[in-house]
Amino acid sequence: MLFVSLSALTLAAVSALSAQSGNDRPGTAESDAGTANKQSQPTSSASPKSNDADDAAGKEASTGSPASTDRDGGDSGEIPKPLQAMLAEGTSLNPENTVFLDLPKRRLLLQTRVVCEDCLLEMLCCQQGTKEHESILIINGKAATVHAGLLALPLEAGTPVSYSPDFKAPNGPVINIFVNWMDADGKLQRKDVRSWIRHAVFRYYSHKLNGPPPGVELPHMELRYDKFNKEILWYGPMSDEQRRALLALWEDAEYRKAVETFYRDGQSRPLTADFVFAGSYYHTDPESGTKYYAAEGGYLICVANFADALLDVREQSSANEGTQSYEAWKGQVPPRGTPVVMELVPEK
Repeated sequence: MLFVSLSALTLAAVSALSAQSGNDRPGTAESDAGTANKQSQPTSSASPKSNDADDAAGKEASTGSPASTDRDGGDSGEIPKPLQAMLAEGTSLNPENTVFLDLPKRRLLLQTRVVCEDCLLEMLCCQQGTKEHESILIINGKAATVHAGLLALPLEAGTPVSYSPDFKAPNGPVINIFVNWMDADGKLQRKDVRSWIRHAVFRYYSHKLNGPPPGVELPHMELRYDKFNKEILWYGPMSDEQRRALLALWEDAEYRKAVETFYRDGQSRPLTADFVFAGSYYHTDPESGTKYYAAEGGYLICVANFADALLDVREQSSANEGTQSYEAWKGQVPPRGTPVVMELVPEK
């Protein structure tokens, strides 16, 4: 399997990112996407034509099968054959063989691996050596390559989140994301990735209340009272049995409202927001003058809002320490180290 070299596709699209004007955001002119699209059409019988430099790069980078990385991003051998077959439907865009363009099905395929199955999240997927402690998946590849592949579908990036003067959600083309992996029984699974992500439940919930339940020694179960801020607090998910026991403690309407709110908000609820191609931005080193693509810092696919994000959720989602909006849904996410092929499919 030869990858389409930078001079064949990625360079064409990345050039669109580099040739910036005004605010130094990655641009996506239709002509750039069209050029990338035309140059990257896969053929049924032969590898794409290339010049000598391209041939050398392809021979050096390609081993005839998709690359595989271990849970820390290192090589761990071949991925399962059904996943290899899926990747073979596309054309590799990078030497690592982790980003594949499938034009007939109008999708981008990413070869990734599970690195966290139960953590608070800022990312769904990050690059190797960046945000593994707060991301479900890791990829050995560059954000610019993924951006280039999205341009080639063709798509045009939107705009990242902004906070000044007021919050403005990220926008851009909606990207449906599906995950494919082999389960413990050796069966191929395919799910909407949002089924792996839930609203964070292992956190503190608070509600304004003038005083604690009379005659109750606190803490009681996970119930606490903050007398300085005049708030009743609860930590983590609440069972129906706990809800009924807490409601029996006091008839006060505001207290009962707090308990019902804690119970409702503590239930597992999947992510429902759309992912959008926000596009990140470039920043320039003031000393060297070198431009850097912000998404390369680990902000490939985010579930907390960052201006650096290549893909982000189209809603307000906290990235503040301890108040993250989302967490990996333990029991839904396969075990650490599981190879996963992600499909990025533009919404029709």
